[in-house]
Amino acid sequence: MDAKQSTPIPLIQLCYVRLAVQHGAAAAAFATDILGLQRVTSDKEQFLFRSDDRYHTLCLAEDAERSSTGVELASAGDLARAADTLKREGFEVRQASAEECGRRFVRDALIVRDASGNEIDLVLRPAVSGRRYFPSRDAGVTGLQCVGLRSRAIKDDLRLWTAILGAAVSDWVGDITYLSIDRKHHRIALYPSDQAGLLYVCYGVESLDSIMQNHYFAQERQINILHGPGREAASGQIFLRFAGPEGYVFSYGHGLVDLDPRHRPRQFAPAASSLCDWGSDCSEIPELRQAII
Repeated sequence: MDAKQSTPIPLIQLCYVRLAVQHGAAAAAFATDILGLQRVTSDKEQFLFRSDDRYHTLCLAEDAERSSTGVELASAGDLARAADTLKREGFEVRQASAEECGRRFVRDALIVRDASGNEIDLVLRPAVSGRRYFPSRDAGVTGLQCVGLRSRAIKDDLRLWTAILGAAVSDWVGDITYLSIDRKHHRIALYPSDQAGLLYVCYGVESLDSIMQNHYFAQERQINILHGPGREAASGQIFLRFAGPEGYVFSYGHGLVDLDPRHRPRQFAPAASSLCDWGSDCSEIPELRQAII
């Protein structure tokens, strides 16, 4: 039975992002002072941060070879089925060691590489904190909202996410593909690119006021605003994208719509208005610039 004939493996939630960094302390200062996340703990190799009731949603890892995105599966059976199907379909996959699971604060995990070379952690039972989330500043952060991934082989990457894993296409802008794994419009977005890697990490905030306040905050601290404030035509999400440490891009988002059960994927034109119907321009992120005819 091939992946097209088997039942896709359901995904529960987007759990965390692990960013490979060279200067952990400087990146950690950005996570608290600018992003407004709560530091959980740190050691010689990694720094962990909370944004909601989970134990962590951001890890800055000096010992990581590449960045990765953590996504939760429901059961050990699903994890075993994912391993078998991914291997059969030619994707690189291995069982995480006990040490790797401990550093991710999960009970078990598969470490997978998509066709582009992006690393994805399929995890079981990610840790939840017993303590209330307490931000380092009043940024209005409500949790990890979505990530953008660069894709060098979007057809094969889509096969992994939809035919093998249980994500569903919600909309397209040109060839940019939004993927839903729960009731929200998207948690993963794939952007055609000539390289792999995380394009951005987006944290949800509680209101439009929070978007604007963070915009002024970033300007005051001379943080490079890359895109926005703006509003995605497909998802309804109001966003602000800005430069982070070591070339990473972070974003605040608000208003990501819930999908109607009757929703069918729509094809938006590859135009600036499809990426932002408020008219904000993005000249510094190639994957957004090249999506526009």
